[in-house]
Formats: sequence, C-alpha cells, structure tokens
Amino acid sequence: MCTDNRQAIIDASIKMGFLSGYESEIMLDAHCAAIKVVGEPFASEDNYDFVEKAAYKRVGKLLEVFAKHRITAPPEESYALNRKLSGAFLLCTKLNAVIPCKPLFDTVYDHKMKHGDR
Repeated sequence: MCTDNRQAIIDASIKMGFLSGYESEIMLDAHCAAIKVVGEPFASEDNYDFVEKAAYKRVGKLLEVFAKHRITAPPEESYALNRKLSGAFLLCTKLNAVIPCKPLFDTVYDHKMKHGDR
C-alpha cells in the first residue's frame, strides 16, 4: 500500500531496519521523500512517464543528505533490491518508457498472494 503518511513511512522504516528511530529531521525528511519518489510509479492507475517524472534525479539529490546524516545502514538484504530498482528506473528513463506500473504490480502481487512461488 502506498501512503503519503510521513509517520507511517517512518514507523514502517524503523520496523524494517531502515531507520534506527534516532535520525535527525533532515534525514527523516530525505528518507520519506525518497520512499515517496520510489513508490510513485506504483501509486497511480495512470501510465508513469519515467522521463517526465525524473525520479532518479530527485532521489540523486537526496544522496548527499543520506551520506551526511544516515546513522544506520539499510538492511543488507535490501541492497540487491535497491540496485535492481535503480537499474530499472534508469533503464526506463533511457528508453523514454511510459508504463502502467501499478496495474502491472497489482497483477504480480495478486498472483504471488494466491499462488506463492509457483
């Protein structure tokens, strides 16, 4: 579920180990902004224009904040997903992709919930 609820993002991020709970407001703001940007393609039934939205550029601007203010590393298992998402966003941008991401995600998610790994 996508949310704009800042506190819900922070609470879930602490629970999953992405934040410690002792971060500065500037770090929390950057973290929430990054989560919202990465979630954008999956929050709307509309086609997502990767060039127009320039998500990779918006997240890139937050990296300096992460470098200066992060006090805990993200969970190790998230690194592979992060690389895959970054690569997919960049590839979609280079291909001028306009994709109905949420409907595609919902289809895969629903199948996974019904059938597991099959």
